[in-house]
Amino acid sequence: MLTARRPLATFTALLMLSSALGACSMVPDYERPAVATPSAFTGPAAKAGAVEVSSSWWSSFSDPELQTLMSEALKENLDIIAALHRVEQAEGQLRSTNSSLFPTVDASGSASRTTSSDTSGSTRSASGTLKVSYALDLWGLYRAQSESAEATLRSSVYAREAAILVVQSSVATTYFNVLNLKDRLAISRDSLAAARETLTLVEARFKYGTASALDVSQQRTALATIEAGIPSLEAELGSNLHALAILLGKAPEGFDVKTASAASVALPAVAVGQPSALLERRPDIREAEANLQSANADIGAARAAFFPTIDLSAGKTVDWLAGVGTANGTSLAASILAPIFSGGELEGNLQTAKARDAELAATYRKTVLTAFGEVEDALTNSDAYSRRQSSLAVAAIEARRSYDLSQASYKAGASDFLSVLEAQRAWLTARDSEAQARLNQYTAAVNLFVALGGGWKS
Repeated sequence: MLTARRPLATFTALLMLSSALGACSMVPDYERPAVATPSAFTGPAAKAGAVEVSSSWWSSFSDPELQTLMSEALKENLDIIAALHRVEQAEGQLRSTNSSLFPTVDASGSASRTTSSDTSGSTRSASGTLKVSYALDLWGLYRAQSESAEATLRSSVYAREAAILVVQSSVATTYFNVLNLKDRLAISRDSLAAARETLTLVEARFKYGTASALDVSQQRTALATIEAGIPSLEAELGSNLHALAILLGKAPEGFDVKTASAASVALPAVAVGQPSALLERRPDIREAEANLQSANADIGAARAAFFPTIDLSAGKTVDWLAGVGTANGTSLAASILAPIFSGGELEGNLQTAKARDAELAATYRKTVLTAFGEVEDALTNSDAYSRRQSSLAVAAIEARRSYDLSQASYKAGASDFLSVLEAQRAWLTARDSEAQARLNQYTAAVNLFVALGGGWKS
């Protein structure tokens, strides 16, 4: 008869043997996919005094309210909170997967009491069973699954960081949209006030017969056109304020920002660095690579499934009434399950794993190339919008001068009212276009900060 120690000792010996054999792995050696990396970005070089991209890149705009809004968003944004819980799910999945690497211990017990009808009294019994089982991971199946789950966890962490970067970008661009719309509304209202003054002038001249009814009608049309543009700007401003509130995890009703104009916001020049550094500085690239590493480990798990699995179990039964800890029975068992015919399931799983690995390798390469393209686009746009804004600033100044001169000429009777109308329209258009070009500059700067990874480090 086996003693209580011999089966457990044998079980321990088999565990040691499985650990020794556990060096076998079916997971292919991982290699990062090769992507052609340029030696330098081809966009316009950064200007003197360019700032390095830091994890608080938005502070480079020197806007206290933007910094406050960003701090609130990083704490309360619901997309970030959801991404955090996805990381927790991946952590739980990893714990569950790793449980296959360890023995399982189960305990059960029973008790009974039988009373006879005669005077012999009653019979009582109480027993318990302790069972230990373990699946030998000879071919690395469970370790491959664990490796895949670990990579999935890393992917979820990088995805959270990528989501944070998207939220930061959205907060900054939406805030600048709000300030730009406030500026454009101020321009429209200023132009509306000037148009009313002009209408008063034309109506006075018409009263004294020095202006025609056509002049009055044309100015009233121009006034109504300017006035009609204001509600749409107000509606757009409201939509952007509502979007900004939601980004901060707040109800949109009554939300507003204190800053009245973008005039006080600095426009930083950004140092771009080397393209090769981008592979480690963008969380979406690291997320794509982690997904690829997970798929690589899945190939190993699919390969290991072709080989037999061996399960060990040891148990001990104790009669507690016969004496505490007295062993009445012990057992040791081993079972082997070898796949013989699966109807193509195992082959199909392996094919799927290899195809997914190839798919994610292509996805990784595309993610890297897209990142390079986004930096180039942001550099090109930043330079183009800067030159455009400079030209439009000159145009706005000259348009105001033309408007003043046309009014003076009209009052003196040296020109007709058509020149006033054209100058008035050109002045409003030039100022509005300059404001939008300034917004494009801020947006390009934000896009460049984000395209360079926003100062993120793994």
